[in-house]
Amino acid sequence: MILFVTTLLLIVTIPVYAQQQNTNGNPVDGFPVVLDGQEIFRVKQGIPGIATAEERAAIIKKRLVTVANDSTILPEAIQPEKRGNDFLVKAGDKVLFTIIKEDAVVYNKSRETLAQEATKFIRASIVKYREERKAENLVKGAILAVISTAALLIFFRFTQKIVTKLLTEIKVARKADALELRIKNVQVFGSNAMSYLLSGFVRLGRLAVILLSLYVYLPFVLSQFPVTKPLGDSILKDIAIQIDQLVEGFSKYLPNLLTIGIIVLITFYVIEFVKLVISELGRDDAYPWFYTEWIQPTNRLVTFLIVAIALVVASPFLPGFGSPAFQGVSLFLGALFTLGSSSAVANAVAGIILIYTRSFQIGDFVAIGDIKGSVIEKSLFVTRIINPKKEVITMPNAKILGSDVKNFSVVQRESHQGLVLYTTITLGYDLPWRKVHEVLIKAAGNTKYIMAEPRPFVLQTSLNDFHISYEINAFTDHPELMPEIYSDLHQNIQDYCNQAGIEILSPAYTAIRDGNYSTMPADYLPDDYTPPTFGISSQNSH
Repeated sequence: MILFVTTLLLIVTIPVYAQQQNTNGNPVDGFPVVLDGQEIFRVKQGIPGIATAEERAAIIKKRLVTVANDSTILPEAIQPEKRGNDFLVKAGDKVLFTIIKEDAVVYNKSRETLAQEATKFIRASIVKYREERKAENLVKGAILAVISTAALLIFFRFTQKIVTKLLTEIKVARKADALELRIKNVQVFGSNAMSYLLSGFVRLGRLAVILLSLYVYLPFVLSQFPVTKPLGDSILKDIAIQIDQLVEGFSKYLPNLLTIGIIVLITFYVIEFVKLVISELGRDDAYPWFYTEWIQPTNRLVTFLIVAIALVVASPFLPGFGSPAFQGVSLFLGALFTLGSSSAVANAVAGIILIYTRSFQIGDFVAIGDIKGSVIEKSLFVTRIINPKKEVITMPNAKILGSDVKNFSVVQRESHQGLVLYTTITLGYDLPWRKVHEVLIKAAGNTKYIMAEPRPFVLQTSLNDFHISYEINAFTDHPELMPEIYSDLHQNIQDYCNQAGIEILSPAYTAIRDGNYSTMPADYLPDDYTPPTFGISSQNSH
């Protein structure tokens, strides 16, 4: 892992360093003559018809490296020499470069002065170049590199132990459910979520420490050897430049950061004030038109709007605001929201309307279209219903808003009155209606979860050609048990009608049933019951 990261940093840093070495010069400031990464002087003037300033600097550098690596040439052998009107800088019998008239004009100095200064700088650079390459200095650099590498490995091992211990403690705390984050009795993150976040922060911190230590270790090791010292100095210089830019950028951004802090503080107190007002509106004795169940959704909606306004106000003070990247991301998000959220917006709007129309609440037993069940979840986009078969049905709020909603629980919850359950049977005209009423009321009164008061009652809803429609109505305070109550009621109607000798059968059939056995169960028929015989009569008197 360490070798991989080190190699990666070298691969990334070496080309950057090489690029900096190649691009430091320019025609205005001149091109540097560098030895062992140290600039000696700059060449601003080329030799007409022979070499440009850049080419001239490269030639001088090449000659200096050759002289520096030749131990037979002493630093004192580097001397200026006058030849005609020009001055030469020589190393023994080797000419390093010539100072021409144009150089004196550019630097506004005499050629002799330029030759003497250049000689002085070159001697000092060569002495330093050779000193750093002595065997004892190389051995010292190798020892320091080994010691620093060992220290780095020990530091990595120590860091890994600390990280492992922290991760173990986080895991133990998660199992004990001791990591949940609460703000004013509101759970922001559970133990599992906090464990995931803390573990991620610990691992991220470990990676940051490793990269930072490598970024300090590499320049130090590279600076111990003459060949790699320029690269190490370049890395240290880059670090200093980056830190300086970071501090400078942060200091420039402080006024904007202060403005954002003020906006956040104002937003927080505005939200708290609005929540207080909404809570007062929702008190039972305050405003009858503002219901208690509106408090929580109104708080969420108003908080969202206030935060959105605060983001719009604070966005000009964010880093990078107005940059092409910021604008591109904004356009992308806007297009994505416009093209892909039409149904989501419709469901969100429908969810808000359903909240404030008070169509239903969680726990209510409702019928939406052909679906009946209890509401178990009501969110901004969907509503979930569990039916008597224990099937959970998820319905988009936009679909619910376009459907008829029957709420069987609202009367019981708000006015503490029972829900009326009703069912219809048809019986013939030959049965006394008072007897039918008595039997149906008795059957309803003995049904489980049917209220004794108000008493069940019967409505005769229609007088048909062959039969009468009797509707039994009964009150219940358990609307969520409607399917079970209806089943018990139908069973009781059958039992009590049979006990009273009332045959629940279509009169259109009984009109032609001579000779057929009764459809009532045998338990309800007398012991001497015999099926009626066919009656045949003739209107012919002969």
